[in-house]
Amino acid sequence: MTAGAAWIDVAERRSGGFFFGDSETAAAIAAANWTRSPLGLPQTWPKRLRVALEICLNSAFPIAIFWGNELCLLYNDAYHGLLADKHPRALGRPAREVWPEIWDVIGPMLQGALTDGLPTRSEDLQLHMMRNGRRDEGYFTFSYSPTPDDDGTIGGVFCPVVETTDRVIGERRLRTLRDLAALSRAEDEGEACRLAASVLAVNGYDLPFSAIYRFDETRGEAELMATTGVKPGGRVAPHRIPLGDPDPIRGDIWGLAEVARLTPGRVAIRTIDARFGEPPCGPWPAAPDEAVLFPIVLLGQDRAVAALIVAVNPFKRLDAAYAYFLDRVAAKIASAMTDARAYAAERERAEEIRVRELALRRTEAELREAQRLGRIGSWRWSGRHDDRGGGSPYLARIFGLDPNAPPPSFAEQKGLLYAPADWQRLDAATRETLRTGEGFELDLPAHRADGAAIHVTIRSEAVRDERGAIVGLRSTVQDITERKQAQERVELLLREVTHRAKNLLTVVRAVARQTARRDSPMAFAQHFDQRIAALGASHDLLVQNEWRGVELHALTRSQLAHFRDLFGSRIRMEGPTTVVKPAASQAIGMALHELATNAGKYGALSNDVGVVRIAFGVTDKGDAPHFEMDWRESGGPPVVAPKRHGFGHMVILQMAKHALGGHVTLDYAPTGVVWKVSAPLDNVIEPAQGED
Repeated sequence: MTAGAAWIDVAERRSGGFFFGDSETAAAIAAANWTRSPLGLPQTWPKRLRVALEICLNSAFPIAIFWGNELCLLYNDAYHGLLADKHPRALGRPAREVWPEIWDVIGPMLQGALTDGLPTRSEDLQLHMMRNGRRDEGYFTFSYSPTPDDDGTIGGVFCPVVETTDRVIGERRLRTLRDLAALSRAEDEGEACRLAASVLAVNGYDLPFSAIYRFDETRGEAELMATTGVKPGGRVAPHRIPLGDPDPIRGDIWGLAEVARLTPGRVAIRTIDARFGEPPCGPWPAAPDEAVLFPIVLLGQDRAVAALIVAVNPFKRLDAAYAYFLDRVAAKIASAMTDARAYAAERERAEEIRVRELALRRTEAELREAQRLGRIGSWRWSGRHDDRGGGSPYLARIFGLDPNAPPPSFAEQKGLLYAPADWQRLDAATRETLRTGEGFELDLPAHRADGAAIHVTIRSEAVRDERGAIVGLRSTVQDITERKQAQERVELLLREVTHRAKNLLTVVRAVARQTARRDSPMAFAQHFDQRIAALGASHDLLVQNEWRGVELHALTRSQLAHFRDLFGSRIRMEGPTTVVKPAASQAIGMALHELATNAGKYGALSNDVGVVRIAFGVTDKGDAPHFEMDWRESGGPPVVAPKRHGFGHMVILQMAKHALGGHVTLDYAPTGVVWKVSAPLDNVIEPAQGED
């Protein structure tokens, strides 16, 4: 018998009665003409076959029996679904004729069971059977059990089977949707598309290839974001597609312009024809012949921002379940892109906040630095006496308070920071501001927490709520202690300068009168000029030192400036660094000038070998220390005491004695003039800074 020849005629009905049951298949077997079948007439079938067939026909589970060397097929009603349109033609036909498209898989298994008596078991075995006119992706769990003939040999194969196609495909699609839902949050929409593609790539059966395009309305094109199963940039998935371009090769080959106008839930179906060249097959032995295009609409929007192109499984019809699955895939991608866009927006907002916070912190740092440099603290409070309010860190620093503790209340500041009378002035000013809204500025003496006296300037203004009502005060407190002390020093210095100026004029007047009394007009001009110059030198040193005294070494050098070349050789100074008071500096300076003038004319400095030794220091005399200073000449011409004394003698003795309040002597010893000064220390020495 050749393949395809009719071995039985199921349309020919004959009387039966060999088998139990009244199923459709039992009736078909009974009615069929088996005369030309390798199985022969049912009355001649082996007893074992009839028993097995009876079990098969009375079972609600899909069961098939392959009998004889030709493995002729017998089955029950539950098996009809597996045969689809092959029933009833398949009844009694050899299995290789019923399943030629999968015979390469099941043939060896059946032959093995029939020949070797080895049973088989298959779980979810994928078989591409022809059903209803097309090869269909199917999954089956079945076993091939050798069935003995009446003579003890193996007569056939008993096959219970269940189709698991829906479960296997359903689980596969569920994994895809689950993995899409579990995608980590993407940094941007492009990454969201790439992450989604990495999931779609795993399910090549349902998505042989796919591509995600993002619409760029500004440029009028779609940009490829990600693909699976197809090379980016090829004919199937160009990097860019000009929307609406009719060019069949370089234009809008997928018709994405139409997809961009679709609303969620609507799709477009495209035939994959020769325009796309040789499209990829994915895991299938044949290329897809159609694709579904979904608009991707982000949550909260009404226009598609992207499109998903999915090739349809060539071995599966695009039924409702398949379409629903693809629709969910597109929805998951839209959700991922929405999350990415939201995350990007959130990241931008976070960056803006971070930048603002940085600017705020920088401003706060600059404000703190400005407050530090300006020694300004701030305080905001309600105006109630018991309110502590809130103060800036530098406010605590001004008053020496614990910066980590709340500031004292306004009432507690009385006596702690301000004397009661000053606190009353501040209280009165704040009451007035709270009443009228007019701010105030007060300079007040205050105290640090450790009792140190300071001066502060307080500026306050009213704080109003949104309705304009006064609800408190904001104040700045500026530490002006140094400015106040400088101001006091300036005032003291002005008084001192005024006093010294009067004294200086008095000295100048005396110098002029005494010089004029004893000198000729020409000598007067010379001597008066020299003496005024000596006063000027002392005055210059005082000014340089802001009238805080003059260092005695510098004073001596200034008064003996004409003999500067002799310092260290013939003019020798001995004594520690000593700062003398302004009044003492004038008297000592004038005396040194007169002594140097006399030494240059008549004494030790009038020849080439004489020496002047100038020594000074502090000695203890009795209970109080004294300032001691010597001018001692030697090596000059023999000294002869003058017969009459001039103005210089008065300066050296009388003026010095009067200004220093001590004992001054001048000895005209033959070996050289000796001038000695001894005065109380307080009359001569300027106290070091910081001393009383």
